[in-house]
Amino acid sequence: MSNTVNDNLVSFVVVPYTPKIRFLASLSDGRTVIQDNRPNQRHAWARLAQWLKENPDVSITGVRLQAPNRIDVKMPPGQKGYFFGQKQHAVWGGSQYNYLGIGYYDGKMVNVAWYRQAKFDHSFTEERTLESAGFFVIQTTQ
Repeated sequence: MSNTVNDNLVSFVVVPYTPKIRFLASLSDGRTVIQDNRPNQRHAWARLAQWLKENPDVSITGVRLQAPNRIDVKMPPGQKGYFFGQKQHAVWGGSQYNYLGIGYYDGKMVNVAWYRQAKFDHSFTEERTLESAGFFVIQTTQ
């Protein structure tokens, strides 16, 4: 394990604020960051991006989305970056759905798979440019 700073910025264990549906980010130092939803704090993905900037010798090596019903969606390891985001889909006067997106940047495009919460009973994929994916992508450094 490398010497890192500000380890309190992210969670490496399940905590009271860990959501049932969460991302897990595997790191090059062998540890795994587990999403937490701390009150009055930035989203865990944004805090992970900040932590990685402060610890440039560590990089994300893989990301997965985990749900309590044994769903484990894994992204390919060793990509140039990873994506995590949320979106809502609504129809005027109709249904509203929340989706979680997980994906990877292969050096050309960001490939995202969106899953409807909470049952993962609908999904779709999309490709985005790195620019259009914006801060939802954390690029790897190694």
